[in-house]
Amino acid sequence: MAQLDTLDRLSALDTNAVADALDLLGIKGAAYGLRPLWDCPNIAGRVSTVKFHLKTDAPSTATPATTALSETTTDGHILVISGGIDGVSCPDFVVDSAWKSKRIRGAVIDGLYQAVDKVHEAHCPAYGRGVATISDCSEMMQGDFGLPLNIRGIIVHQDDYVTADSSGTVFVPSNRIEEVLDVAERISHRRSLMAQAIQAGRPASDVMNDPEHQIISSDGRVAVPSNSNPKKSTPETHGLVSMLDNVDTAAVSDALDKLGICGQALGIMPLENYQKVTVGPAFTVRYVPAGQPAGSVGDFIDDVGEGEVVVIDNGGRTDCTVWGDIMTQYAGLRGIAGTVINGVCRDVNRAISDHYPLFTAGHWMRTGKDRVEVEAVSEPVAIGGVRVNPGDIVVADANGVVFIPRHRAREVAEVAQSIEQSEAGIREMIVDGATLAKAREVFKYHRLQRTE
Repeated sequence: MAQLDTLDRLSALDTNAVADALDLLGIKGAAYGLRPLWDCPNIAGRVSTVKFHLKTDAPSTATPATTALSETTTDGHILVISGGIDGVSCPDFVVDSAWKSKRIRGAVIDGLYQAVDKVHEAHCPAYGRGVATISDCSEMMQGDFGLPLNIRGIIVHQDDYVTADSSGTVFVPSNRIEEVLDVAERISHRRSLMAQAIQAGRPASDVMNDPEHQIISSDGRVAVPSNSNPKKSTPETHGLVSMLDNVDTAAVSDALDKLGICGQALGIMPLENYQKVTVGPAFTVRYVPAGQPAGSVGDFIDDVGEGEVVVIDNGGRTDCTVWGDIMTQYAGLRGIAGTVINGVCRDVNRAISDHYPLFTAGHWMRTGKDRVEVEAVSEPVAIGGVRVNPGDIVVADANGVVFIPRHRAREVAEVAQSIEQSEAGIREMIVDGATLAKAREVFKYHRLQRTE
């Protein structure tokens, strides 16, 4: 019964809270890069280790898979597999066999995996580094079951604990699970109370800077003023944003090319397939590695105006986040248009459920507290190879992010609108029966983005 209680407690927590608890306790357990291979449920369970190798000429002495699985997996276990490297997928028969026999809750694969459609159809939760196009048949051989593995620099043992969700994967040593759960549950409760305080209207900077026991009253209620954002958009800014409301990033990118402006942010992608375009002036923030003592990580949010886009330069770091659910919730309440990060975010489920636009270099669950701090606000930053000044216009959608120098925003908007009109004309001509070549010739398609 104790084991089931422990797994129930672990299942109730997200990886962000568990990773924060590991940080506080000085335990290494957050594994970067192991994410859902399909839109699968969150999982939490005990570890069953499996190791595969590339084939050699030596004969294999490994225990048969069926025997090893019976000995190392029971209900409540998750297969943790090391293998599937160098573009070759990890063998799928082990996952398939264990899942069909109902001995596992899912699989975490430190490598590539080919049979994604199979695990999806079987509703088997699977997390890994990616998908391979080369099967295991001729390259991989079975290794060992039940022995320690090195997973992304973390030593994982049989019967340790693992939890995985859309933010990533976290391992917890079995001999530390109770204290990790205790701390993680307090963190999760504290975050819930903080969210309630912010929802009620308390400034985020006040909430995040309060000592834990002073965040809100013991009954969970706070008497605070309205959360309305006092910083409103100026008529000039409103006019610039309005000009770009009806154009997407593809048209703006072509306009930037035509005008010889570098503004396309490389490697910064949307959290999901947004149907609307996010447009607004940039509120710039620059992070640097934390000093001693570490500085603040999020007080700037109270200074961001309604309709502005938070643009954060964290140097492209993927080992710690600078944006989570508290920031997402507060930004939404304040009417902030969206967030662009040269780095990673976490608590992605909150951003998705709130429909808050986030554009980043990725997502992971490990906190930036005591790792990074805010160095500058409202100063030039670098995002995806682009220099961004405060007040520059941000245009972001499902295709990515572009930045427009503020003093050239009207010019770019006019060119982008012209390009979109030309492309609309081409589409109309081909619907009416014209050849693509003829339609492109009429609207001078090949010259639309060229500098003249």
